[in-house]
Amino acid sequence: MPEKKILVVDDEDYQRDLMGKFLSKLGYPATIVESPEDALSLLNTETYPLIITDLIMLEMDGVEFCRRIRETNSKLVIIGLSGHKRLYAPDKLKEVGFDDVLAKPINIESLKGAIEKGLEMFDARVKRSD
Repeated sequence: MPEKKILVVDDEDYQRDLMGKFLSKLGYPATIVESPEDALSLLNTETYPLIITDLIMLEMDGVEFCRRIRETNSKLVIIGLSGHKRLYAPDKLKEVGFDDVLAKPINIESLKGAIEKGLEMFDARVKRSD
């Protein structure tokens, strides 16, 4: 069972700093990167039960990032994060492979709830595959 560490992907410095502070306060070890490309490289060598990714990024958006992850990993939980949540149809995001989507600005309580729910989902997926 992997440690309950979280991978965060966001191209905005402020959002990465904020997520780092929130996750530290909640007691979750986190790796925070600024691009989906960096995250995909990490996923080749590291195991994470949960990823929180921005949806709108320059080089590769969160939807394409999620698609690429789902090509090889159906167990980990992917939570989208966007200040423009209305730009994305919820059913389309589910279809691509997102487990949840949170709106920016994020607050620590909604983040905590989404992480707890996400880690429970991950545990259930691992148990089903055993």
